[in-house]
Amino acid sequence: RAGRRVRMASKEGAAPGAKAGTGGTAAKEARPTLGGARAIRQRKRNIQVKHDPEAFRDALFDVLEDELEDLADMKKAMQALDKESFDYSRYGEVFAECMIAGNIVEPGGSVRGTRLHLCVFEASSSESVQGVVETLHQMMRRKPFLRARYDTVVGKLQLFLTTYTERARGNFASAVGLMMSRAMLTPSVLKELKADANGYALDFMTAVIQEFLSENENNTTKLMNLLRAAGMDMASIVNLMPSKSRSPEELSKYFENLGLSKLVEENERRVRQLKVTDVRNGVTEQVQEGVPSEQISHWVDATCAAKAVSDIDRVIAVWNGILDTVDMDRKAQQNRVALLTALTVHAPLLYMTCKNGKDEVVLLVQIQNVVSSDMELLKVGVFRDIVYVLYIKDVFSEETVLRWFRRGTTLVKGTAASSNIIREQMQPFINWLESADEMNAEEAALTSSAPKAQVVAPGATTESSA
Repeated sequence: RAGRRVRMASKEGAAPGAKAGTGGTAAKEARPTLGGARAIRQRKRNIQVKHDPEAFRDALFDVLEDELEDLADMKKAMQALDKESFDYSRYGEVFAECMIAGNIVEPGGSVRGTRLHLCVFEASSSESVQGVVETLHQMMRRKPFLRARYDTVVGKLQLFLTTYTERARGNFASAVGLMMSRAMLTPSVLKELKADANGYALDFMTAVIQEFLSENENNTTKLMNLLRAAGMDMASIVNLMPSKSRSPEELSKYFENLGLSKLVEENERRVRQLKVTDVRNGVTEQVQEGVPSEQISHWVDATCAAKAVSDIDRVIAVWNGILDTVDMDRKAQQNRVALLTALTVHAPLLYMTCKNGKDEVVLLVQIQNVVSSDMELLKVGVFRDIVYVLYIKDVFSEETVLRWFRRGTTLVKGTAASSNIIREQMQPFINWLESADEMNAEEAALTSSAPKAQVVAPGATTESSA
């Protein structure tokens, strides 16, 4: 109804000569329009570019085969490769695959089509391999995001070592060693290696290690840092061996034949640590089961003799085995009481374990390491209390404690500040031991200067009494 009234009012107020039904719309001005407006552009984020790795590969092949005969002239190579037409952000993996394997790598590890002659797999000399690696390095310096692409490609190629020729595997291992020495790869890429029946994985890992050492002047410290960063301990390397000869002893022989003495030492250290861990776990189990200390001590001696465990490692294993039975996840005072209680109960086992002063010093140092690594235990003076309890139980002799204090020890854990705190806490106990030494010395002097009393057996008579 309101709409009908509006239309009737508009008819009544229409200008003379206006047609009925127009409603005065002719009198309204038309809305302005923008002339010459351009067509609306599509936003870049909505533009979908076709993923065409073959086109990138073909363009890369044209540059490397037509413009470059080799990679000796690095400046010319960079001018040819560092162009805006190469979209390395999209096709970085294709670039790495072509430079290493020679073409795009299929999911099964096979290389698609004809290989590029300027690639790692087809290199005829170590100089050619170094030229390809230097090209990859220079491109990564210009485009740092390529390092992640290199990691992906190298990790994928390592899974298919059995499908490549012997020359390709050797060149690939040399390239990986060079790239590791130049920080072009993340060390954890080496964990992608998988054992095989022919031992290709172990040979590959060994070739990488040898190349890395030759590039770093046989610096074994850098090598061990690399293996730690890669998470490749000796156990991981043992697993790369064929199943028929997979043992730590065979690995030591393998490294010894290659002249890798540092790796032999590292493997022997791991084997020794495994033996110590076995003794430690055995002590923990028997202590928890309530086996008598004498029986545990006999078992420890027999096991250490059978496994050729040293005296130092034997003391460390027994100490850690007892320590593993103590619940140390409570407050400092509760941990202190629990630790002192356990050591009081198992002091006979420690007494039988420490067979000489050297063993006692080793045990003292182990206790110092444990306390120094826990600031809460350090504050409440647990080290002093432990030493006192074990001194009372005859585990530590007076000479051992004084020699430890006067000589000082190098901490494995903790800092020099914690060592100073321990020495300050031990000072009253040391003063008491030294004063006891002086008193014993005076008593001995008085005894030696006084006339000896005549001892008369019960029922006997002396000449004076007669």
